[in-house]
Amino acid sequence: MRRFKISRIPAHAALTGLLFSAIATGEPSNFRVGVGLFQADMQNAPAYLPDGSQNGISLFGEFPQSAHAASRFMLYRINGEDGVKLSGGETQLMWGFNLNDEGFRAYTGPAWHYENIRVPASSGGTRFRTFNGWGWQLGVGAQFRAVTLDLAATLRDPQDYNDENARAGQPDGDVWTYSLLTSYRF
Repeated sequence: MRRFKISRIPAHAALTGLLFSAIATGEPSNFRVGVGLFQADMQNAPAYLPDGSQNGISLFGEFPQSAHAASRFMLYRINGEDGVKLSGGETQLMWGFNLNDEGFRAYTGPAWHYENIRVPASSGGTRFRTFNGWGWQLGVGAQFRAVTLDLAATLRDPQDYNDENARAGQPDGDVWTYSLLTSYRF
């Protein structure tokens, strides 16, 4: 007798099966997948760093664990016409109210980011430099049935960015990111 092995099920088939089972039960989970607009505003930034005039895109997944706690992981990219290039990710913990239900929601909490930004190389040309650190984010939004719309901002630890400002002869400044996010609950 031959035994059935789970390891023989392709990953995409398993994921599709889970998705269809969630839809078939009529009870959606609280897992959300979404897209958004992303901006990074680095005050006193040299021309090759984002200054808030460039827009990018983001993809994210969010999972509310309760009405008061959730987590989000976001990937983002800015590919500006003026040569500014940034790509990275941010993990956010969210504490607030009404995070898993319809209606108005508000949240705040810590965030950690990891990103690569194109900067001038000391030997000429360009290279990518890694920027990472903590931040504090806050947001407001609303959920209408399975669709959520949020406006969020994160104040980041500016140390890495201010190190780059110093290399370029610029003064220190604050670093904010802004996101307009829309997601669908499965």
